[in-house]
Amino acid sequence: PTLAQKFRMEQGSEIGERARGLFPEGVIISTGNLAEAAAETAELVRAGGPSVLFEATFLVDEYAAKADVLRRIGDGWHLVEVKSNINLNQELVDDLAYTSMVLSRAGLRIMKASFLLISKDFRLGLGDSEMFAEYDCTENVLARMADFQPSWDIIRDRTSAASMPEPTMIPACKSCGVFSDCLGKGIDNHIFDISRLSRKKVDALTDLGVVRIEEIPQMFELTEIQARTRQAVVSGQPWIGPNLKPSLNAIQWPTYYLDFETVMTALPLYPETPPYTQIPTQYSIHKSIQVGIVDSHSEYLSDPKRDCRRDLAEKLITDLHGEGSIISYSNFEKTTINGLAALFPDLEADLSKLVQRIFNLEAVIRDNYYHPSFHGKTSVKATLPALVPEMSYATLNIKDGDSAMATFANMALGRYTDEETESLKKDLLAYCCQDTLAMVK
Repeated sequence: PTLAQKFRMEQGSEIGERARGLFPEGVIISTGNLAEAAAETAELVRAGGPSVLFEATFLVDEYAAKADVLRRIGDGWHLVEVKSNINLNQELVDDLAYTSMVLSRAGLRIMKASFLLISKDFRLGLGDSEMFAEYDCTENVLARMADFQPSWDIIRDRTSAASMPEPTMIPACKSCGVFSDCLGKGIDNHIFDISRLSRKKVDALTDLGVVRIEEIPQMFELTEIQARTRQAVVSGQPWIGPNLKPSLNAIQWPTYYLDFETVMTALPLYPETPPYTQIPTQYSIHKSIQVGIVDSHSEYLSDPKRDCRRDLAEKLITDLHGEGSIISYSNFEKTTINGLAALFPDLEADLSKLVQRIFNLEAVIRDNYYHPSFHGKTSVKATLPALVPEMSYATLNIKDGDSAMATFANMALGRYTDEETESLKKDLLAYCCQDTLAMVK
């Protein structure tokens, strides 16, 4: 797992532990082996033992499920899933429906199914009882269980078969984590590199045996943007739109290339901050007097031990003072500055002036330029290797925004020594600096 994944798992574990604190009579099934945990659970259920079980484990007909909290109510059970979300969604309901279905097949009578989610009102320093909000989803869970039941035998037979079924390409393959080792293995310029390719078009191309962009028939119907991608890949040359130069000519000089990094955690890092508040923690600014010529560089990194948004906003106003476009590589910088303006009304006028100067470079590239090596993406990480191959993130200790976020959060939680913290601060500044220098280049 990456540093960011580890951080999220650690927060999830802490949230789970604190949820268990709400049920002091509970007993945890701590056995690591799945079969042994299921046997221990079955024994406790039969014996009429503890009124609450944590991590109760069930194996039924090749299916496995673990219940975060399982509480006896009369002759039935209350199933409680603990999640780090603050809002309900269908995926969560489906998750709970699956667990309920397995437990029901194991002979348990599920009387109630609910979630413990992070309360939007929770603040740093409040107790565990104030951390969670409970949502009763019994009715929706029972309805989804009924939807799932017809698939029980089908999925069991396929997953327990001696050989894997032949995979079939569908649009969902595009976002699948193992696609490059499955149907996408060894295929350059896959048709999934074409943006917003509908299910109907994917099916039509699959029926034609087409998996590479170069193989798409000339008469096959594509949108204008999709056709640009095919043209660039087939010709091996970038597609350049007629509005590229006029769009770039709208930039006012000198320019200020701006990039923010933020932190957002389920459990607040600072007092009076709601869960999942996106807090800007640093920025980098490269000032250019003309194309490609850097005049100066300024940067800011918050003290991880406190909420520094006020300090950051004030220094940002100073560092961006003057005339000229502020170049960003998405709408994120505009959103972040607007958020600071809402937080500090006395700075709103100055911050709003900055927003009016923002120029979205990614939007210009997306609308007016496509390189065969973009592979359907226009993020900095996708465009930089194609346009500025001499620049790379590979040499940096922190290489992506998720790692930067997790690093800062761990610093705020005091998980590093003073020496490690000072070294990581340099790494954070280097990463953010790379993002703005990439825009310059």
